[in-house]
Amino acid sequence: MSTKTMLSLLFTATLGLAVIGNLFAGSLLLAAALVFAVLGIGVLSHLAFFEEKKKKRAIGPIPWLNLAMSYGVLLMSLVCFLYFLINPEDDLESTIAKAGQVAGDETDGSKVPLSERTNVDSGGETARLGSAGRGEGEETLGGANEDNQNAMREAQVFDPPIAGADGGISDQTKVSAQNVEELLEPGQEDLSLTDSPDNAFERVGTDDENKFVGDPSALVFENPDDKTLAFDNTVFRGKEEPTPDLPKVRGVKNTNPAAALNSLGVAVPKSMSGRCDKLGRNSRLTRAGVSNPALVEKSVVKALDWITADQNADGSWGKSYKGAMTGFALLCYLGHCDLTDSPEYGEAVSKGINYLVELGDQKDGWLYVTNNKHGGAYAQGIAAYALAEAYGMTEKDFILPVLQKVIHRIVAGQKQDGGWYYLETRKGPGDMRFDDFGKNEKMASDTSVSGWQFQALKAAYNTGVVFPGLEPALEAAVKNFYRVYSPKNGGFGYRKASDASNIKHKLTGVGSLGLQSWNKGHPSGEQKKQTLKSAVQHILKNNQAMDYNSADCNLYSWYYDTQALYNYGGAYWSSWNRRIEPLLLKAQSEDGSWPAEGSGLTKKRSGGDADIYRTALCTLMLEVYYRYVY
Repeated sequence: MSTKTMLSLLFTATLGLAVIGNLFAGSLLLAAALVFAVLGIGVLSHLAFFEEKKKKRAIGPIPWLNLAMSYGVLLMSLVCFLYFLINPEDDLESTIAKAGQVAGDETDGSKVPLSERTNVDSGGETARLGSAGRGEGEETLGGANEDNQNAMREAQVFDPPIAGADGGISDQTKVSAQNVEELLEPGQEDLSLTDSPDNAFERVGTDDENKFVGDPSALVFENPDDKTLAFDNTVFRGKEEPTPDLPKVRGVKNTNPAAALNSLGVAVPKSMSGRCDKLGRNSRLTRAGVSNPALVEKSVVKALDWITADQNADGSWGKSYKGAMTGFALLCYLGHCDLTDSPEYGEAVSKGINYLVELGDQKDGWLYVTNNKHGGAYAQGIAAYALAEAYGMTEKDFILPVLQKVIHRIVAGQKQDGGWYYLETRKGPGDMRFDDFGKNEKMASDTSVSGWQFQALKAAYNTGVVFPGLEPALEAAVKNFYRVYSPKNGGFGYRKASDASNIKHKLTGVGSLGLQSWNKGHPSGEQKKQTLKSAVQHILKNNQAMDYNSADCNLYSWYYDTQALYNYGGAYWSSWNRRIEPLLLKAQSEDGSWPAEGSGLTKKRSGGDADIYRTALCTLMLEVYYRYVY
């Protein structure tokens, strides 16, 4: 027997075993390779046969057996290849099995056994996180609560020792599909459906309200009209609404069931109750899509500690723009419901309030320090905003007389177009000269300056005190925001609609927040709805690459954008929050402040006050989940 015959026998037998093994492996590619390999061995078998025939007239049985084996294995390999070609492996079915579904059936996962990898019943790939469906997989053990959120994460955040498991779902996580009764319900400003009736704690919808929208930079959503995470905008009322959001009227018993009492015993408006419901804060953070509520709370406290240490001896903050910076600092404390009785920050809050009251008293209602016409206009709005909130939350009698003068300055300074502009020095009786907001009819108002005056007036409205001309001023301001709105791109301009295309001024968040904050002054409800939808799309489109250290970082713009998108809710807010939350947490310094951003805009705009200015903006953004949001 020749060497060729021996080799062909060995290779033929080996390939035969390989073909049989591939019947179990099920690889079409391997089956094709085996066909070509067997053809090669067949050639070798024929060469060995004819070589034996030349040597001997009578050929023995082994060459014949070798030749027969090569044909037999070739036939087996061809049959195997054709079988796999006609019945290919179903990758889609394998993928769907991970979600516990049947091929061709996108929603009903109960028809097949649990998959080996995730053991989830239904809900698609997101069921692996327990965010949809009712599966409790070996790896995720998530389940779903009554809001179709991740019951495992929610229960662990609130109180791991009492985190349910009535059905004995898992000894490892001790979670169940039911909310634990011992956990406190969220506060009254629980994120409910936009334009819904004023029902406390209302949430509408099922899985859609937690729909996974893909990449954080995604601009196209399956359900962009979903508002189930939106802030309840029924708090944005004028005086003709049936149940205005008035926190109290002095000397009158509070009968608003949506109001709550803060630590000073002062009734808080429904729209502000979230900040003072400290026990329910984790719930509110979780419902707003915060991935790590404990880390957000820790970050805010660190920031408040830094702000406290940065306070000047006279109770102010900052070096050059003390009025504005003191206003910013107080807004951070008040946003966290740290009032004059706060064990940690009460002294700092009291000193800050006293500083602004004394400043306003000395300057007859003005709250700016430096004689800077640009900075003075901003300082008036920012400091007035803080002083109005301080009075609304503490009801300290000594604040009100000054607050009335401060608000009068803003109402009287409103331009004919409904907005506000920088301060200017004008002639008075005789040789007198005085500073006031610019009233030149040939110059349009400034959207950025107008935004702060608007917020101050809304905060004053929520104190329950009657300020002459306040509500007409708010209505005129809303009309002015429409004046600078550009239907072409959905943005709001700096001084006119065409400015919306200038990336230097990103003020769409300012205009959006204004329209969300007051229900009077809109051309129609439908136009308001369409304008806001186009505006939030504009914000996301122009903030696709968000990086704290980039040259495009604009904390001032993001401060407004964050509030506007939180109010709008739905997939738009989810997309924004998945980027802004980790961005701010990662950028914070160990001491609690925030370092200079990549663009350096806060330094350019506030000079030596950049640290407190920047830290306040970032802190207020992290308080958006429960702060006073209009």
